[in-house]
Amino acid sequence: MKIAFAIQNTKACLNISQNSLLEKLALSDQAMMAKLCEFTTLKVGDVIGSPTSEKSYVYFLLSACVAMVVRPTGGTMGLAVGLVGSEGAVGLQHAFGLGAGNVTLIVQASGLALRIDGLTIQRVLKKKPEILMLFSRYLWSVYQEVAFLAALMQMQDIKSRLAGWLLLSSIRSDSLQLKLTQTYLADMLGVRRSSVTLAALELKQQGIISYSRGYLNILNDKALKAEAHWVL
Repeated sequence: MKIAFAIQNTKACLNISQNSLLEKLALSDQAMMAKLCEFTTLKVGDVIGSPTSEKSYVYFLLSACVAMVVRPTGGTMGLAVGLVGSEGAVGLQHAFGLGAGNVTLIVQASGLALRIDGLTIQRVLKKKPEILMLFSRYLWSVYQEVAFLAALMQMQDIKSRLAGWLLLSSIRSDSLQLKLTQTYLADMLGVRRSSVTLAALELKQQGIISYSRGYLNILNDKALKAEAHWVL
Protein backbone atom coordinates (compact mmCIF):
# COMPACT_ATOMS: atom_id res chain seq x y z
CA MET A 1 0.00 0.00 0.00
CA LYS A 2 2.81 2.42 0.85
CA ILE A 3 4.54 1.69 -2.46
CA ALA A 4 1.32 2.27 -4.41
CA PHE A 5 0.73 5.52 -2.52
CA ALA A 6 4.22 6.74 -3.37
CA ILE A 7 3.73 5.91 -7.04
CA GLN A 8 0.40 7.74 -7.10
CA ASN A 9 1.92 10.89 -5.65
CA THR A 10 4.86 10.74 -8.06
CA LYS A 11 2.37 10.73 -10.92
CA ALA A 12 0.55 13.67 -9.37
CA CYS A 13 3.79 15.67 -9.13
CA LEU A 14 4.47 14.97 -12.78
CA ASN A 15 0.99 15.99 -13.90
CA ILE A 16 0.05 18.78 -11.53
CA SER A 17 1.56 21.34 -13.91
CA GLN A 18 -1.13 20.38 -16.45
CA ASN A 19 -3.50 22.50 -14.38
CA SER A 20 -2.70 26.20 -14.83
CA LEU A 21 -4.16 27.14 -11.44
CA LEU A 22 -2.04 24.68 -9.48
CA GLU A 23 0.98 25.50 -11.62
CA LYS A 24 0.96 29.00 -10.12
CA LEU A 25 1.65 27.60 -6.65
CA ALA A 26 5.11 27.49 -5.13
CA LEU A 27 6.85 24.17 -5.77
CA SER A 28 6.54 23.18 -2.11
CA ASP A 29 2.79 23.86 -2.24
CA GLN A 30 2.49 21.90 -5.48
CA ALA A 31 4.10 18.94 -3.75
CA MET A 32 1.71 19.32 -0.83
CA MET A 33 -1.32 19.43 -3.10
CA ALA A 34 -0.03 16.41 -5.01
CA LYS A 35 -0.06 14.42 -1.78
CA LEU A 36 -3.52 15.58 -0.77
CA CYS A 37 -5.22 15.09 -4.16
CA GLU A 38 -6.22 11.88 -5.87
CA PHE A 39 -6.43 11.15 -9.57
CA THR A 40 -9.87 10.58 -11.02
CA THR A 41 -11.12 9.94 -14.55
CA LEU A 42 -14.12 11.97 -15.66
CA LYS A 43 -16.40 10.70 -18.41
CA VAL A 44 -18.71 12.59 -20.75
CA GLY A 45 -22.08 13.13 -19.12
CA ASP A 46 -20.90 12.53 -15.55
CA VAL A 47 -22.52 14.85 -13.01
CA ILE A 48 -19.77 15.60 -10.51
CA GLY A 49 -21.63 18.22 -8.52
CA SER A 50 -25.18 19.51 -8.08
CA PRO A 51 -27.34 21.45 -5.62
CA THR A 52 -28.32 18.12 -4.02
CA SER A 53 -24.82 16.64 -3.79
CA GLU A 54 -24.01 15.21 -0.37
CA LYS A 55 -20.25 15.10 -0.93
CA SER A 56 -18.08 18.16 -1.41
CA TYR A 57 -15.14 17.81 -3.78
CA VAL A 58 -12.95 20.27 -5.61
CA TYR A 59 -11.74 19.13 -9.04
CA PHE A 60 -8.58 20.57 -10.60
CA LEU A 61 -8.98 19.64 -14.24
CA LEU A 62 -6.02 18.25 -16.17
CA SER A 63 -7.52 17.17 -19.49
CA ALA A 64 -11.28 17.12 -18.91
CA CYS A 65 -13.78 19.94 -19.54
CA VAL A 66 -16.73 20.58 -17.24
CA ALA A 67 -19.80 22.71 -17.98
CA MET A 68 -21.44 24.82 -15.27
CA VAL A 69 -25.20 24.50 -15.77
CA VAL A 70 -28.13 26.11 -13.98
CA ARG A 71 -31.33 24.04 -13.96
CA PRO A 72 -34.75 24.85 -12.47
CA THR A 73 -35.70 22.69 -9.50
CA GLY A 74 -36.98 19.37 -10.82
CA GLY A 75 -36.27 20.35 -14.43
CA THR A 76 -34.21 18.52 -17.04
CA MET A 77 -33.49 21.49 -19.29
CA GLY A 78 -30.63 23.75 -18.30
CA LEU A 79 -28.56 26.73 -19.26
CA ALA A 80 -24.76 26.70 -19.32
CA VAL A 81 -23.14 29.67 -17.61
CA GLY A 82 -19.52 28.58 -17.82
CA LEU A 83 -17.05 26.00 -19.07
CA VAL A 84 -13.88 25.00 -17.21
CA GLY A 85 -10.83 23.15 -18.49
CA SER A 86 -7.22 22.75 -17.48
CA GLU A 87 -6.99 26.46 -16.69
CA GLY A 88 -8.92 26.04 -13.46
CA ALA A 89 -11.13 24.11 -11.08
CA VAL A 90 -14.78 23.36 -10.32
CA GLY A 91 -16.40 22.98 -6.93
CA LEU A 92 -13.97 25.52 -5.52
CA GLN A 93 -16.69 27.03 -3.32
CA HIS A 94 -16.20 24.02 -1.03
CA ALA A 95 -12.70 25.29 -0.27
CA PHE A 96 -14.38 28.28 1.40
CA GLY A 97 -16.86 26.20 3.35
CA LEU A 98 -19.77 27.20 1.12
CA GLY A 99 -22.58 24.95 0.01
CA ALA A 100 -23.14 23.31 -3.35
CA GLY A 101 -24.96 26.37 -4.70
CA ASN A 102 -27.34 26.25 -7.66
CA VAL A 103 -24.88 25.05 -10.30
CA THR A 104 -24.77 21.53 -11.73
CA LEU A 105 -21.36 20.36 -12.98
CA ILE A 106 -21.56 18.18 -16.11
CA VAL A 107 -18.52 16.69 -17.81
CA GLN A 108 -18.45 17.84 -21.44
CA ALA A 109 -15.14 16.25 -22.46
CA SER A 110 -13.62 13.15 -20.87
CA GLY A 111 -10.24 13.35 -19.20
CA LEU A 112 -8.29 13.38 -15.97
CA ALA A 113 -8.64 15.55 -12.90
CA LEU A 114 -7.14 15.86 -9.44
CA ARG A 115 -9.77 15.67 -6.72
CA ILE A 116 -9.62 16.84 -3.12
CA ASP A 117 -12.17 16.74 -0.33
CA GLY A 118 -13.72 20.08 0.61
CA LEU A 119 -12.82 19.85 4.32
CA THR A 120 -9.21 19.02 3.47
CA ILE A 121 -8.76 22.02 1.19
CA GLN A 122 -10.43 24.25 3.81
CA ARG A 123 -7.69 23.30 6.28
CA VAL A 124 -5.06 24.09 3.67
CA LEU A 125 -6.45 27.59 3.07
CA LYS A 126 -6.42 28.36 6.80
CA LYS A 127 -2.68 27.71 6.88
CA LYS A 128 -1.82 29.07 3.43
CA PRO A 129 -3.13 32.62 2.83
CA GLU A 130 -1.24 32.83 -0.46
CA ILE A 131 -3.25 29.89 -1.82
CA LEU A 132 -6.42 31.51 -0.48
CA MET A 133 -5.60 34.67 -2.45
CA LEU A 134 -4.84 32.70 -5.62
CA PHE A 135 -8.14 30.83 -5.46
CA SER A 136 -10.04 34.04 -4.69
CA ARG A 137 -8.61 35.73 -7.77
CA TYR A 138 -9.50 32.73 -9.89
CA LEU A 139 -13.09 32.76 -8.62
CA TRP A 140 -13.29 36.43 -9.62
CA SER A 141 -12.28 35.49 -13.17
CA VAL A 142 -14.99 32.81 -13.20
CA TYR A 143 -17.51 35.38 -12.00
CA GLN A 144 -16.49 37.66 -14.87
CA GLU A 145 -16.98 34.88 -17.42
CA VAL A 146 -20.39 33.93 -16.00
CA ALA A 147 -21.49 37.57 -16.17
CA PHE A 148 -20.22 37.83 -19.75
CA LEU A 149 -22.07 34.71 -20.90
CA ALA A 150 -25.24 35.80 -19.09
CA ALA A 151 -25.17 39.12 -20.94
CA LEU A 152 -24.74 37.39 -24.31
CA MET A 153 -27.79 35.22 -23.62
CA GLN A 154 -29.89 38.37 -23.55
CA MET A 155 -28.27 40.20 -26.45
CA GLN A 156 -27.38 37.56 -29.05
CA ASP A 157 -29.31 35.29 -31.38
CA ILE A 158 -28.93 31.51 -31.20
CA LYS A 159 -26.41 31.34 -34.03
CA SER A 160 -24.03 33.74 -32.29
CA ARG A 161 -24.49 31.99 -28.94
CA LEU A 162 -23.77 28.62 -30.56
CA ALA A 163 -20.63 30.03 -32.18
CA GLY A 164 -19.55 31.41 -28.80
CA TRP A 165 -20.01 28.08 -27.01
CA LEU A 166 -18.11 26.23 -29.74
CA LEU A 167 -15.33 28.80 -29.53
CA LEU A 168 -15.12 28.48 -25.74
CA SER A 169 -15.20 24.67 -26.02
CA SER A 170 -12.31 24.76 -28.48
CA ILE A 171 -10.28 27.03 -26.19
CA ARG A 172 -10.91 24.93 -23.08
CA SER A 173 -10.10 21.63 -24.79
CA ASP A 174 -7.30 23.09 -26.93
CA SER A 175 -8.72 21.30 -29.96
CA LEU A 176 -10.58 22.11 -33.17
CA GLN A 177 -12.38 18.76 -33.05
CA LEU A 178 -15.16 18.54 -30.49
CA LYS A 179 -17.33 15.61 -29.47
CA LEU A 180 -20.67 17.40 -29.13
CA THR A 181 -24.17 16.40 -30.13
CA GLN A 182 -26.83 18.89 -31.14
CA THR A 183 -29.02 17.62 -28.29
CA TYR A 184 -26.29 18.42 -25.78
CA LEU A 185 -25.67 21.85 -27.31
CA ALA A 186 -29.39 22.63 -27.12
CA ASP A 187 -29.32 21.75 -23.41
CA MET A 188 -26.31 23.99 -22.83
CA LEU A 189 -27.90 26.93 -24.66
CA GLY A 190 -31.34 26.36 -23.16
CA VAL A 191 -33.07 26.18 -26.54
CA ARG A 192 -34.82 23.60 -28.71
CA ARG A 193 -32.73 21.11 -30.66
CA SER A 194 -34.29 22.28 -33.92
CA SER A 195 -32.96 25.79 -33.24
CA VAL A 196 -29.43 24.44 -32.81
CA THR A 197 -29.82 22.34 -35.96
CA LEU A 198 -30.67 25.42 -38.02
CA ALA A 199 -27.87 27.52 -36.51
CA ALA A 200 -25.32 24.75 -37.01
CA LEU A 201 -26.44 24.30 -40.60
CA GLU A 202 -25.82 27.99 -41.29
CA LEU A 203 -22.31 27.76 -39.85
CA LYS A 204 -21.70 24.64 -41.92
CA GLN A 205 -22.90 26.28 -45.13
CA GLN A 206 -20.52 29.18 -44.43
CA GLY A 207 -17.64 26.70 -44.24
CA ILE A 208 -16.97 27.51 -40.59
CA ILE A 209 -17.73 24.06 -39.14
CA SER A 210 -18.45 20.51 -40.25
CA TYR A 211 -20.13 17.78 -38.23
CA SER A 212 -20.95 14.10 -38.46
CA ARG A 213 -22.01 11.40 -35.97
CA GLY A 214 -21.51 13.47 -32.84
CA TYR A 215 -18.19 15.01 -33.87
CA LEU A 216 -17.89 18.66 -34.80
CA ASN A 217 -14.87 20.16 -36.53
CA ILE A 218 -14.03 23.84 -36.51
CA LEU A 219 -12.73 24.64 -39.99
CA ASN A 220 -12.27 28.40 -39.60
CA ASP A 221 -11.74 29.56 -36.02
CA LYS A 222 -11.34 33.22 -37.04
CA ALA A 223 -14.72 33.21 -38.78
CA LEU A 224 -16.22 31.43 -35.77
CA LYS A 225 -14.89 34.16 -33.51
CA ALA A 226 -16.40 36.78 -35.78
CA GLU A 227 -19.78 35.04 -35.64
CA ALA A 228 -19.58 34.91 -31.85
CA HIS A 229 -18.71 38.62 -31.67
CA TRP A 230 -16.18 37.87 -28.94
CA VAL A 231 -13.14 39.97 -28.14
CA LEU A 232 -10.55 37.44 -26.95
